[in-house]
Amino acid sequence: MKRKKNRSEIRNYVLRFTFYVAWLPLFLANQSHADQTITLVQRQLASDSPAAPFEDLLTDARKLAATTTPAWKSADGDLAAWGPALIFAHLDQSVATDTVVDLAGPLTADGTAPVLMFRTLGLYAAKSRVPFADTPALKTAVSRNLRAIEHATSDLDTFTGGPGLNGWGSIGAGAWLAYLEMLYPDYWDLGDPGAEPWGRDGVRIVDQLLVRGVLPDGKGWRRDPRDEQLTLWPNALAIYALVKAYENEELVKYESAAMAAASAVNGLRADDGSYYSSAARTEKDPRANVYLAGALLLLFKDTGEAQYRDHALRILHWLTNGAAAAVAQDGALGAHIAYLVVLADSLATQPFENLLGRRPMWIGREAGGASPLAVAQMADRLRRADFRYREMFDAVLGTLTQHVPQAAGDVAYDYGDAPGYATQVLLSGGGAAMAAPIIERQEHLLSWPRPRNFDEISFGADALLAAALRVDDSGAAAAHRSLRRYLFLSGTLAFFDGDYFDWLDKFTNRGGFDYGPTVIGAQVAAPQLRYAERFPDEAIAGVLHPLQVGRGLLDGADRAAWDAPRHIYRSRDGSAAVALLPNAMMIIDLVEAQHVTADAAYLARAEEVAHGLDVLWDDQRGGYFASSEQMGENAYESLSTNSYAALALLRLSEATQQPAYRARALRIFDFINRDLYAKGIIYHHLYRGRRATGDIWCSGCNWRVLSELAELAAK
Repeated sequence: MKRKKNRSEIRNYVLRFTFYVAWLPLFLANQSHADQTITLVQRQLASDSPAAPFEDLLTDARKLAATTTPAWKSADGDLAAWGPALIFAHLDQSVATDTVVDLAGPLTADGTAPVLMFRTLGLYAAKSRVPFADTPALKTAVSRNLRAIEHATSDLDTFTGGPGLNGWGSIGAGAWLAYLEMLYPDYWDLGDPGAEPWGRDGVRIVDQLLVRGVLPDGKGWRRDPRDEQLTLWPNALAIYALVKAYENEELVKYESAAMAAASAVNGLRADDGSYYSSAARTEKDPRANVYLAGALLLLFKDTGEAQYRDHALRILHWLTNGAAAAVAQDGALGAHIAYLVVLADSLATQPFENLLGRRPMWIGREAGGASPLAVAQMADRLRRADFRYREMFDAVLGTLTQHVPQAAGDVAYDYGDAPGYATQVLLSGGGAAMAAPIIERQEHLLSWPRPRNFDEISFGADALLAAALRVDDSGAAAAHRSLRRYLFLSGTLAFFDGDYFDWLDKFTNRGGFDYGPTVIGAQVAAPQLRYAERFPDEAIAGVLHPLQVGRGLLDGADRAAWDAPRHIYRSRDGSAAVALLPNAMMIIDLVEAQHVTADAAYLARAEEVAHGLDVLWDDQRGGYFASSEQMGENAYESLSTNSYAALALLRLSEATQQPAYRARALRIFDFINRDLYAKGIIYHHLYRGRRATGDIWCSGCNWRVLSELAELAAK
């Protein structure tokens, strides 16, 4: 035993020495920058962290990275990506934004497209350290780089023959470009969502690759469209792109494709945890292995499946033991490994941390979040002490007000649907100061509405209505004027679209999320009807009456989408599936129409739809399947659709005085609390019995649940 221990110690000394030898020339390459030093923090790994076995390696890497290097500027491969990923992850919190930008300066230099593939990731690593600061130099460099890379892909043979791209192929390179483009919204969309197209462009690339890149048997990705062989590189890179598409779009097709790629490369796995480069199983590429390890860690983050993390850690063990020579000869590989150690530790121990690979969040009050005391006081105003869902309510309220970033009233990670729900909760809870920027943003958007803001201003109408009803608020009149502007805009659109938004649906490419014109109409009708209930005698611009607009949209859905035999509304004319979302939203509108008009036919139709949805009810879990096409083996139960259904049932119970509807609503909230909620976040869905995790959650849906729970608590 003693002899084996001595050999282990000698091996560790050799590893650490060769690691120093590989890195020192990079960080001491240019003494003219010797005065550009930084303070790096020591990351202490808990003994139960899965990254703990790599603590010595991480300590050595941190020491070697203590001085920044102009080698980034001349590096034509991985060093420009993973050196920054490691260094910026260890910057002390006291380092100023200007210093971070200065340190990233070498990465802003122009270069050939293959070089920019790596340099751009380094820029994102820098931005992850100051995600909410104004950094125009970084933004300009990233946008320029993405344009240059896209332009270069017109000559794929030359492009993929560039430095560092050997083995990637056109599919792998396309996947990495898509990943870089889809990272953009995390750092620069806040404040003006959709202003730059990079996130959408990245998703389009992924959709194209799903057609061109997958092998005929569906088991893995090829390197180029004409190849028929399974190789490691394109699959590793495809997982990065697919995971990011899953995070940005929250569509399970991307999750499924990423898991399929991970399953396909299992056939390349060796007994020592490493992966062969191809099905021939004749060679192993350490660099491809470390990229795969990173991809698997990201897949673990968003699925919660421990097997992916475990496979990644086995790769790291192989790289730092069996592949020691490769680490010693390649300092960039060492940086990449050390960064993955940090990422693995972060995913295990930190609920929120601004680190490349994790969604940027406010980490403390100094970044702009509410204080714990303010959150507690707000919660006490909104719910009883014995409230059934108190723990979930308070924790989610804390996450949304302390950690979810906002910029000038724009709520991050919300798909535009947070403003109305957030404002309702904040105003009811005494958080008028927090609600004010949201209301002001909706007023600003309506001063000159743009098509890309249509979803947000539709949901924001509820924010304006909540503000307009505050008689003691000096800003109520301005909110009222902006609300009327929205009602005129949406009412005019309804008139020209024949009270059913099939043309708008086509014009906007099915609204981006393919919800269908019934959903669009229900969303537009809701604030029209609510306004008519509270201001029954007011017309908009003297010609549009909100009640008439709302009733017209309900009639339009009847004409185009009512399916009498099944007692449900179709999402669009001709749709065969029974979908929960359009029907839940229509129930809410029908109940509201009955409140305004006292017409019993609306309430009767609402009850008819509620019973028609019984075909989607999962009595075992106490929730609804999202549609009739997402049941059984493809069981998909989402927060968005179920939260709308819960609200519909609460409103229906109150209108009919039938407790059975309320009882079912409570079962849905129980399902959300039990199966979708964890550690301050309500996740997006349950798919095939597996809860989404990581970054698969929407702040707008979380605000909606809080709004509904506050309404429940008030009854």
